[in-house]
Amino acid sequence: MKRFVLMSLVALATTSSITAKENYKEQAVKADTKEAFTQVAATVRKEMEDGGRYEYVKPKERVQVEQNLDVMGALFDKYGTVQAMTEQTKIELFNAQESVNSVLTLRDRDRVICKKDAPLGSHIPIVSCHTYGQAEDAQRGTQRQLDDWKHPPCVGGMCAGK
Repeated sequence: MKRFVLMSLVALATTSSITAKENYKEQAVKADTKEAFTQVAATVRKEMEDGGRYEYVKPKERVQVEQNLDVMGALFDKYGTVQAMTEQTKIELFNAQESVNSVLTLRDRDRVICKKDAPLGSHIPIVSCHTYGQAEDAQRGTQRQLDDWKHPPCVGGMCAGK
């Protein structure tokens, strides 16, 4: 009986991960040559600018991403292709790539975040979903509003605090 339950759990976990992958819209990018990597790196840098998919990357993370892209670029400059790299170099490339991917995945404006909370005045929880970009925009808007409240407007030529 225990074995049946374990097999059922494994089957359920496998099924749900397959379903998640089918619904996931991200496409794999194959950058195994210097030319392909150069194009991908340029796209990543462009997407980290204002209005880009990764515009919410924090300054410290941006430095980390840039450094890792530079490391990867240097490896491609030296070897040309992944196939020509040594095993140790491939590991170095992989680690730099994973570091970049972890930051970009976290700060992707299109990443969907769902939470289950009871709305104010209710005990019945509901699931609400939004993108990371929507959450960041809301937080920045709230911060702007709070900053505006700290500095009242000038009325009739008289400014508060002057």
